[in-house]
Amino acid sequence: MGERNMKRTIALLLALSLTGCGGGSQAPEGAGAVAKAWPAHGPGEDPPPAPAPIEAVLGQLDLLPALLPPAVVTTLFDPVATGVTVRDLADPALVAFTVRATLAQLQDGSRLDQVYHWYGHPDYNHAVAVVPVQFRNRHGTNLYGEIVLPRRAQVPPSAGPFPVILALEGLNTNLAMYRWWHQLYADAGYLVFAFDFSGQGHSEDEAAGDPGDNVQEAQDALDYLLEQSPVAGVLDSGRIGVVGHSMGAIATLGLQAVEPRIRAAVAAAPISESSAPFEANPVPVMIQTGDHDGPVAPIPFVNPAVVRPVFEKLEGDRAFIVAEASSHAQHTNYALLPTSTAGLELAGRYSLAWMDWHLRGDAVALEVLRSPHPQLSYLWDSEVRIGPDSVVMRGDGPLP
Repeated sequence: MGERNMKRTIALLLALSLTGCGGGSQAPEGAGAVAKAWPAHGPGEDPPPAPAPIEAVLGQLDLLPALLPPAVVTTLFDPVATGVTVRDLADPALVAFTVRATLAQLQDGSRLDQVYHWYGHPDYNHAVAVVPVQFRNRHGTNLYGEIVLPRRAQVPPSAGPFPVILALEGLNTNLAMYRWWHQLYADAGYLVFAFDFSGQGHSEDEAAGDPGDNVQEAQDALDYLLEQSPVAGVLDSGRIGVVGHSMGAIATLGLQAVEPRIRAAVAAAPISESSAPFEANPVPVMIQTGDHDGPVAPIPFVNPAVVRPVFEKLEGDRAFIVAEASSHAQHTNYALLPTSTAGLELAGRYSLAWMDWHLRGDAVALEVLRSPHPQLSYLWDSEVRIGPDSVVMRGDGPLP
């Protein structure tokens, strides 16, 4: 076992034993017991320093904003002309972070065949209180998960029971790429559970006989969280939502059809109707996409027409949110990927309101859902249907 894996194992044992530093506490007595304090927790993992010669070069990146001021970057990647911008390109700290993480991926066990490193984004790594856990799916494959504590563990477990968000990742990604979403819900008082599908991130490859069924793994994750996890006693099993991106959106649509514990769902960038089959729609579902989303590669300006049939299949409360100038990367916090700079704000605004209305009955959230964000698509309709009422919205567009 390498040094880094040893560190992760030690951290996991600390979390499971509910002792140690960083908010550690005594373990609950039996599954479902209410803990007096949260399990041991910490921030998301940052990459180690790069080799000394490279660190010396990274130290010179403070000159980057002068060479590429944000206004210049915005002009070079103008949303009106190309529909995308490279987020944070002029941020020297983020560029340095990305270099360190990419170099670390070559030697720390990250899955090289999946392109993306597992270090997330520094802004969100440091804004979550994470309890690392491991659990097995029904076929015996060991999966890695992170319990993201509500309000950064600044509220006690006794303030529960807490509503739950299950977060499902995209193909060849890892849970760290979605910490912005985990932070959003956790800061709003939800307990979030994210995990890596088998063969992705920190999870093991499928064991013998494991078909790698994402819907089954999502159900197994819920079983673990509600019955065996160190926070099982503080969860509200009657208020569980699921959010997913790309492949995770496809799994979200499949899960909501067969899992009676789910009460609401947000499927972000499910690609197309043919790739997102579901036979039932018992819960409220929001579909999110972008003007420049698309299967495999962006389809500028026309992708919402590909995704809209998924929305038309839904019944009951449903929503279709189209972001202006956003690509498939809109729902990730992976640094330097090209997409709309307002993408996370818009996606977070409507996805949180969807859960706040359907899981909490928050009237303010209902007003948010019915109010147009200025950077909704100005080319395609966004629509929210709740009860007998339907609201159609468009953004302000590029012109006054």
